[in-house]
Amino acid sequence: MGSARQVESRSRIRILTPQVAAQIAAGEVITRPWAVVKELVENALDAGAKTITVEIEEGGRGRIRVVDDGWGMTPEEAALSLKRHATSKLRLETDLLNISTLGFRGEALPSIAAVSRLELITCPPGQTGGYRIVAVAGEIEESSPWSAPLGTQVTVSQLFFNTPARRKFLRSKDAEQAYMVEGLRHLALGYPEVHFLLKTPARTLLAAPAARSLKDRVAAVLGAEVAAHLLPFNLDGGGVRVKGLLSAPDFSLASNRFQVLLVNRRVVQDRILGAALREAYQGLLPKGRHPAVVLRLDVPPDLVDVNVHPAKTEIRFQDAGRIYALLLTALRQGLGTQGEEPRYTVSWSPGGLAQAREAGAPAPAAFGAFRAAPLPMQETAAFSSPEAAAAPAPPPGIFGMTWRFQDLIIIGQFAATYIVAQCPEGLILIDQHAAHERVLYETLQAGDAPARQPLLFPKVVEVPPAQAGWLQQNLEHLAGAGLELEPFGGASFLITAAPPCLAQADLEAAVLETVEALAPLKSATQPQTVLEQARLYMACRGAIKAGQELQLEEMQALLRQLDELQVPSHCPHGRPLWRLIPFSEIRQGFRRPQ
Repeated sequence: MGSARQVESRSRIRILTPQVAAQIAAGEVITRPWAVVKELVENALDAGAKTITVEIEEGGRGRIRVVDDGWGMTPEEAALSLKRHATSKLRLETDLLNISTLGFRGEALPSIAAVSRLELITCPPGQTGGYRIVAVAGEIEESSPWSAPLGTQVTVSQLFFNTPARRKFLRSKDAEQAYMVEGLRHLALGYPEVHFLLKTPARTLLAAPAARSLKDRVAAVLGAEVAAHLLPFNLDGGGVRVKGLLSAPDFSLASNRFQVLLVNRRVVQDRILGAALREAYQGLLPKGRHPAVVLRLDVPPDLVDVNVHPAKTEIRFQDAGRIYALLLTALRQGLGTQGEEPRYTVSWSPGGLAQAREAGAPAPAAFGAFRAAPLPMQETAAFSSPEAAAAPAPPPGIFGMTWRFQDLIIIGQFAATYIVAQCPEGLILIDQHAAHERVLYETLQAGDAPARQPLLFPKVVEVPPAQAGWLQQNLEHLAGAGLELEPFGGASFLITAAPPCLAQADLEAAVLETVEALAPLKSATQPQTVLEQARLYMACRGAIKAGQELQLEEMQALLRQLDELQVPSHCPHGRPLWRLIPFSEIRQGFRRPQ
């Protein structure tokens, strides 16, 4: 009987007290000390601040102080800013569909105040003095005129003092401090013209003075080594602009922590941006390695929804296909350049010849041009405006080369693995397996219907029983890579056609190896991954092997094929397929005069 009464009591609907409701609302946004800093710094940026100083103690658990030199608030505005649903950035319902600021100034402050002791000191332009408010658990306890410079400073102490469960689950001081550093780095990359400073009582964690360029800001917050390996990209398309910096394929990192994606200067996490980045580097980086990128996308506010997530870290685009196409084109453009002051300039026209020459000088007669592969039609068709369609970018396969592979002077073969050739700049070593693998991979990728060669006598292959079900479900994906199989009872399958690259290969072994490697992938959620990996294994299996001796004609044929590639720099696994030993390095090694 007592148990029934307890259940009945728990199931009754009641109105929460204002204090509990405020704490729940605050919990949606204020999840840790960094969330406090993020909201306050974004408010400062929206207020036009040029210098923002953040001081923290005990990783923000003890005290947080954010000082800015922005516009400040009048006493009346300061009092309103601590009330729920008060904002200076929205007036009409339609404003929610056209947000151009980082946040709503009045919304963050009450959320922070509800779970802390908050002191707000502010002074607007044209005033001789400021105003101070002290709030505890959301209730104003003190307010009075106060001497203060132009701008706003907010001090937050005893964070989560009235929500002990939230405070209990905070991480260590060093961990919370690390969140601060990482988050402020990202904000600083979005606003290179603003001076950011992050300090503890013991030391300065981040110092980023106003920078003249994005590359200078990257050097200040991510390090000079990262900045030295970044290439610029910049593309306009019908009111949408994407620009930034991304790392050259020869430089990669063990994690994606140096990938900063900004939409209208807001740091976001978005699958469209991430997908475009992965596609741009497809086959350029080894497995487990990641590029560095700082990408800024400027979109008309009415074309993007920033209210998907309470903290506004997730977004939704109105025309995701167009955005994806523009991003991919811009990223590939960046991978085809050599930096802001390149030694070589590249001009091209779709379907024509790309001319690569030393800046201010004509191209060498014997090494002037190489074929430019225009971007696939599906990437340009997504643009909906004439301006976007008329903004071509350099093809993705340039990578600063000033010669054609077929024009290289072949010297010979080294260790039956590398082709040795001469170019105007020095010696070129070409990994024959990696080069042929890239040729076969791009051949398998070309067109909707890959080349396949029917077998005059189909071959039977029996896969392990545990993998038979997976193979049955993925026959269509393997056919997309040129390998056709039919069920033949139990765990047996009939190979009826194969891509031409496997004409000389052991087909049964190729199928078994491919299925074993791909079976862990779930085709329902990763169909494109299954297809791409199948192409990769087909190309690897059919490529020229290391240790295989080649005739001069075979080497020449391979070099001619490399000129037709979109990505003539890396194999599909991300390994470089050629290396240059400059004449200057050779002379230096022999101590010859330059």
